[in-house]
Amino acid sequence: MDLLSSMPNASSLFKKPTLNWGILGTSRIARNQMIPAIKMVKRNVVAAVGSRDLTRGREYAQALEIPKAYGSYEELLADPNIQAVYIPLPNNDHAPLAIKAMQAGKHVLVEKPFALTASEAQLMVSAALENSVVLMEAFMYRMDPRIGRLIEMVREGELGKLRFISSTFTFSMNNPDDYRLKPELGGGALYDVGCYCINFQRLLVGREPLSAQAVCHLGQSGVDLQVSATLDFGDQVFTHFDVAYNTTYNQKTQIIGTEGVLEIERPFNPDKNGSPVWLTKDAETKKINAKGGNNYARLVEHFYNVAISKDLPIFPLSDAVNNMVVIDAIFQSLADGGATVAIKAKSNPSN
Repeated sequence: MDLLSSMPNASSLFKKPTLNWGILGTSRIARNQMIPAIKMVKRNVVAAVGSRDLTRGREYAQALEIPKAYGSYEELLADPNIQAVYIPLPNNDHAPLAIKAMQAGKHVLVEKPFALTASEAQLMVSAALENSVVLMEAFMYRMDPRIGRLIEMVREGELGKLRFISSTFTFSMNNPDDYRLKPELGGGALYDVGCYCINFQRLLVGREPLSAQAVCHLGQSGVDLQVSATLDFGDQVFTHFDVAYNTTYNQKTQIIGTEGVLEIERPFNPDKNGSPVWLTKDAETKKINAKGGNNYARLVEHFYNVAISKDLPIFPLSDAVNNMVVIDAIFQSLADGGATVAIKAKSNPSN
């Protein structure tokens, strides 16, 4: 017998396994964005949804063609067929359920903000390390090739020496029952959209801020409806952001250096065909073409490659922890009437 002909096909020997996902909750973002994205990416399957209301869970699963529905999160986490979970629940649920999922041996993709505090974030990182699972924050905007190019341009000196970054992410919140207006659920504009501005500015500068100062307007429910914050990164680099639930929609970032200016429209959720970037330099403004695509699918693919192919994550867990360190400092400044609060970044946790 020919030895080669008796051997299994090489491609079958190295075929990558399927990653079965469980979705915690019946959220809109999962329905409209993440579940379709998971289905788009090869070898990724939405296998189950867990809900505190079994009837709602079954209706959700049927509408989205998900095979299983559970009447509790714990039942889903106990399913040995589930290897990864996506957590798009209210912010106060992120840390406790992520830790439970990792203790059950599941990889975890958790929505932003990563947690409610840096201390919670560190507990999550510890659980990931102790259980040898992947933990990742679902900042899908970072998977946009446009964002990587902007970071590269700033760090390579395309704008000269960096001086200012200003970001705005605002819209009108009209539903009084939205969990983002409930303080006990971790609501508020800083957690919800401020986390984007902080993360992007930290990535652009390439180091952690030294201090934060902020003011806010509280709504009737007690959450921050409007926040204006400034970060000092040292070496003459100041950044600022405005986030709100009580204005018209606006989402932009401007980066100013000693030799040029970059202006980015919709940096955090660009149009499918790409949103424009403008570079002004030497009194000339030109448009930088932006590649479109599905950043949620890019995120799922990267998560799969880290969990299954053992690729290194693009963004270490220290990034998620340090984003929460800055949020903690801003909340402290708000509590202190707008005082400047020093920031001490955490050491880099391993992945």
